[in-house]
Order: sequence, then structure tokens, then C-alpha cells
Amino acid sequence: MQKPLTILLSLFLLASCSPTRFVKPLAKKEHAANLSFGGPLIKFGTATIPIPFVTVNYGYGIDSTLTGFASFNITSALYGNFQAELGATKQWTKQHAYLPALGTTLQLNAIYRNTEAKKLYPQLDLHAYWEYGKRKNYFYIGASNWFELSKTRTLGVSQDKHWILMPMAGHSFNGKKWNVNIEAKIMAPNLSNEKLVVDYQTPLRNRGAFGVYIGYTRKF
Repeated sequence: MQKPLTILLSLFLLASCSPTRFVKPLAKKEHAANLSFGGPLIKFGTATIPIPFVTVNYGYGIDSTLTGFASFNITSALYGNFQAELGATKQWTKQHAYLPALGTTLQLNAIYRNTEAKKLYPQLDLHAYWEYGKRKNYFYIGASNWFELSKTRTLGVSQDKHWILMPMAGHSFNGKKWNVNIEAKIMAPNLSNEKLVVDYQTPLRNRGAFGVYIGYTRKF
């Protein structure tokens, strides 16, 4: 039987298989549709590949510093699991020379398979980004923070891990009405990934997982 801690890790890694939705807010009243691909790296035969999670995302610029969004995991749905996200990104400060723009994302993650397998996870992301060049491409760093609200784990074991950290870094290539984004994310580096069904491939060896993603966004 798997240890409760590794069961918790496996749940979080599979539930958090999505890139950062918005780091830089949209313009006021601007719409955006996004398609992203990727996930944690796993061993597949002799190759290392990302789990092929596909997600769709819609965003709307409430004002120039606040963007609301909703997303849906297509791959999870194909296997009978409902997984959706609802949230908002807020920019608090603008970039000044080498000092980055700073922002936060508040998000609620819903996971549902049946009445016995359902979860809600609040998430708070902190991020900083630097724009450069005429097209205002930007790179960013940050950290996702997932919070476990349940007091118990699998088999009624007491829950002692209520915070999961996921550092990330990425880059966005911008056009007038589109952008392409790449991101790398370290998932739960403080937790063991040993004795799991999935063979995660990570530079941290037996700790957490390492995810890679690519996404395309069309703005209108």
C-alpha cells in the first residue's frame, strides 16, 4: 500500500498539470483564448516525455491591471474526470528599469469524478515579469501555492500537509494579437515521488516532479 504522503503528492501533481494562466494582465475589455499542452515529465519506454495534458482557457481584461479567467482540462475529461479552474490575475506594480512588474493570481481548482472523488483547491500565485524589446516580450518567475483544506487524507489518515509549493519560470513571445508561451515548473520539491504508479523524471531525483508546457494565445 502506498504511503499517505506519496498518495497526496500523486494527487497534487496530477491535479496541477497546467501552466500559469496569465502573468501579464490583458488590456481593458480585451478577450483572449488559449490552448496549452504539456505536463510533468515521465519515463515512457526509453524516452522522457511530458504527460500530454491539453487545456483550454478564456480570459477577459476587467481593467488594465485585472484579468479574470476560466479554464478546462480536455485530457482529464476524456478519462472521465472534470477539472476546471476559475481565477483572476492582478498586477500591483509596473516595471521600472530592472525592477520587475509584480502581480498575484488567486484561483480555485475544482476536480470531480463522482460524489466520492471530488476536491476544491484554493491557489495563490506570486509572480514577477520583465518586458523587453519592441514587441514587449517578457520572461517571468514565480511560485504557485496550493492549499489543502481537508483535515484527513486517504483512509482517514490525519492531514499534515496543507501547503504545496510549485516554483515556475517562463517566457512569452508576443505579437499584436497573439502570443506563444513556454514554461517550466517544479512541482512539490519538498515531497518524495518514490513508490508512485507514475515514474516522474526530474533533476531532483526522488523529490517532486518537473513539468514543461507550451501554449498559444489569441487575443481579440
